[in-house]
Amino acid sequence: MPSFPVCTSYEITTPADNQCDSLLRPCGLPTRGCRQWTARQATRRRSCTRIKATASPVAEKQQKNGHAFKQSTHKQANRMQTQEAFVWTKHWYPLSLEADLDTQNPTPHTLLNIDMVIWKDGERKWGACEDRCPHRLAPLSEGRIQNGNLACNYHGWEFDRKGACLANPQSGMLAGDPICKADKAKARAFPVQVAQGMLWIWPESGSHAWLESAMQAPVLVPEAADPKWTGSDAVPVFSTWRANWDLWMENTMDPSHVNWLHDGTAGKWEDAYPMKMRLLDNAVDAHKGFTVQHDGYSKTQSKAGLKVTRQYLPPCTNRYVYEYSDGRVDIFAIYFTPISPGVTRSFFKFVSQNPPKGFALISKVPQWLFHNLSGSMSDQDAVMLHTQDYALREDPKHWRGYYLPSQADRAVAAFRVWLHEKAGGDVGWAKGATSADLPPKLSRDQLLSRWDRHTKDCASCKQAMATIDQIQTGLTVSSAALLMLALFTTAQHRSAIADSTLIELGLGASLLIVREALRKLNQNYIAGSGNVYNLRKKPATKTDIDAPANPGVM
Repeated sequence: MPSFPVCTSYEITTPADNQCDSLLRPCGLPTRGCRQWTARQATRRRSCTRIKATASPVAEKQQKNGHAFKQSTHKQANRMQTQEAFVWTKHWYPLSLEADLDTQNPTPHTLLNIDMVIWKDGERKWGACEDRCPHRLAPLSEGRIQNGNLACNYHGWEFDRKGACLANPQSGMLAGDPICKADKAKARAFPVQVAQGMLWIWPESGSHAWLESAMQAPVLVPEAADPKWTGSDAVPVFSTWRANWDLWMENTMDPSHVNWLHDGTAGKWEDAYPMKMRLLDNAVDAHKGFTVQHDGYSKTQSKAGLKVTRQYLPPCTNRYVYEYSDGRVDIFAIYFTPISPGVTRSFFKFVSQNPPKGFALISKVPQWLFHNLSGSMSDQDAVMLHTQDYALREDPKHWRGYYLPSQADRAVAAFRVWLHEKAGGDVGWAKGATSADLPPKLSRDQLLSRWDRHTKDCASCKQAMATIDQIQTGLTVSSAALLMLALFTTAQHRSAIADSTLIELGLGASLLIVREALRKLNQNYIAGSGNVYNLRKKPATKTDIDAPANPGVM
């Protein structure tokens, strides 16, 4: 037991700009509100952002009166911790775009490491159940929609969207009969709703889950669906990434990496600029998250008078507001959903007021084409975070090994405080899993596969691929026909090549050029951007390849 009062309220104090602003101690642990730590830091003249404790009035009165305040304050602290604790299963998570879901067949999905099946019932409403039949645990995602219900393909048991058993063919029982009414006959079902074009799941089952979920709305960015904002009619862009949820959250809270990692796509090294960031209200809340504000992270942005507010709203909503001195306001709505250890799904949408000329036209680009052309920047993040994820889980200190000395690190530090102190230190994975339970590491080519992370689950992109294939086939046939016609015309005019022959050859060549362009467009749905990961990285020369690994070293 410590000899100092247990803190029942605290605040994060921010140092002067020229002082260290890490939220972490040298040992890596968040600075708890203890007087020992504050005194030790004062003695060492260390200038770190720390959590300043103030014992509750009750505790101080007990201490003055010589009462046994330790036990009382511990109980009070534990009670407050219980009230404030973030429960991962008692929140809404976006799992898929509704437009991409199969309305005819049950399909498998995963959320918080829970295997689920999604389907649309006879009332045209979405249902979600655990992907196992209560009979003998067969996967319900291998079943079918029958009589508007989810039917298991193993023995034909049927379930409604709340998991009630409606038919048991082996016993001849139907809904209402004792066997079907038994609790053991129910499939584990989860509340579902659609908001802003996304299907949201509440990953908890039972009657209490339906009641609680009805009293709590998904955490949305309202401007993303407000017609007053340009781009609000667009559909969010989604991707499935091979890196843990916490790293993707950190990545998007850290804009200072843009000019470095995204050099050539979204920034330039030469344009990088020290960023000033502060934690708003010095608060990290279990359910409200936290907000940071900062100025531009590039020289160009600083000249434009950029002011940014980044708001994290647990569990997966990020609302970023970019305000420029000329009246332009951009809002980024980014959602990150923890699928399973090492796998995260993102949903991204961008809206603007007083945008630059041409933005309205960009927002009207067809979804299938926008998806095809907008992945280069994400390719860069995918490679970096995937590799970082394995290094982080292998490090004995884990995230406590971070060194966060600058103001640009404040949002990352605040997020780690939230995750460690408010949310149990890790995602609340099912089946006893942790974020360290990573799947096998992927190669660079596998990471850059857009088919795996997007296209295979995107209805518009798959339709575009099929249409482009048909057009390519038509162009091939047409160019071959023109070539044959040109040969025939030449044979008819042996003395010279007729003008019509030149036209036919020219048209045939043009069709082949268009066909090649479409082939590359289709390939981008599969392979991604490849060598644009680092535009400044010079390719290895023959001299580099032939040179010894350590020249001059024996």
